[in-house]
Amino acid sequence: MSKEVLALRTASVSESATLALNAEAKRLEAEGRTIYNLTAGELNTNTPDYIQKAVAEKLHLNKYTPVAGLTELRLKIASEVRNFYGLDWITSDNVVVTAGAKPALYVTLLAIINPGDEVIVPTPAWVSYQHMIELVGGKVIEVPLSDGFELDLRAIQAHITKRTKAIVINSPHNPTGAIFSKAALKDLATTLKGSSITVIADDIYAKLVYDSSFTPTPSVGFEKIVIINGYSKSQALTGWRIGYLIADQHTAQAATSMLSHIMGNAAFPSQQAALAALARKDKPPTKTLQSLYNQRQLVNQVLSKIPGLKVHLPGGAFYFFLDLRTLTSNSIGWCEQLLSETGVALVPGEAFSAPGFARLSFVVDKTSLGKALELLAEFVKSGHIK
Repeated sequence: MSKEVLALRTASVSESATLALNAEAKRLEAEGRTIYNLTAGELNTNTPDYIQKAVAEKLHLNKYTPVAGLTELRLKIASEVRNFYGLDWITSDNVVVTAGAKPALYVTLLAIINPGDEVIVPTPAWVSYQHMIELVGGKVIEVPLSDGFELDLRAIQAHITKRTKAIVINSPHNPTGAIFSKAALKDLATTLKGSSITVIADDIYAKLVYDSSFTPTPSVGFEKIVIINGYSKSQALTGWRIGYLIADQHTAQAATSMLSHIMGNAAFPSQQAALAALARKDKPPTKTLQSLYNQRQLVNQVLSKIPGLKVHLPGGAFYFFLDLRTLTSNSIGWCEQLLSETGVALVPGEAFSAPGFARLSFVVDKTSLGKALELLAEFVKSGHIK
């Protein structure tokens, strides 16, 4: 099929940069290169045994489930989320289970965004927000975070117009690993009080936190909120594709109706995996959290000693966002050269609307991470960079 016959909406959409770079690193590895792939947004662990065992016992079941998910699962999600955030309004009627958090976000946007509506996205930002918003006819309004990767309330207020329909808040944050302060979130809630603006809280990393000061976005009193979450990050279930949204009943029903025509229910085994995770209150395995904490410390110790490289210690998730602006004016070229010369793969900041930066994911094994950091340090100190 020729390019000319494709729908116009395809022109503004490209493959996810993080997935593309992850694929390129794996391609080079398949060719025999030693690659230290620090691009992936997924845990480097197997699905926990307790989930594997629980699902194995139900593999003989093969029927459709309700589009919004198994009743038992929706009840348990509602209970866990209600307790985690302290939101007493959440019932199973507010829960829609989806095949990963991405469909949860996309169907939410389909349900609430009309053509021309504006959606504020603090940047840097996860690569898919822009494309999803534009695919449903919305307009992305990028508002930079502060230098310390905090919400800039004045900048947000300056970009609110009569067409503003929603704002996306992602804390812990991808790609920076930052957690937004309780004060900033409460100030935003005060700003939005009485408005028609919906906060879309992407909370996919809410269970991967290292800082005791963390305040989940939905818990500060936003009047209009949709919560997006899932089990990919906390339970190493990326390939299982299981997520959910929490919304008012009108939005939840609209999302369910659309899903009934788009993809139907999430896979039955994946819903069973979520039930197994909820039996342990969706708590990441202790060993996983301890390993992430240790590797976070290792990365910080090494990178903070490299002249010219500025880093912020992440409060959650599993990313460092490296400030390369004193090293290069071309972070894409810098990352390409780093991969070519050392085999270390990072994601350039352009993927997140933040040129001059690069994202480092520290979820590889400790030995590989240590070697990758050594090569990265040598590369920077060599000065042979674009």
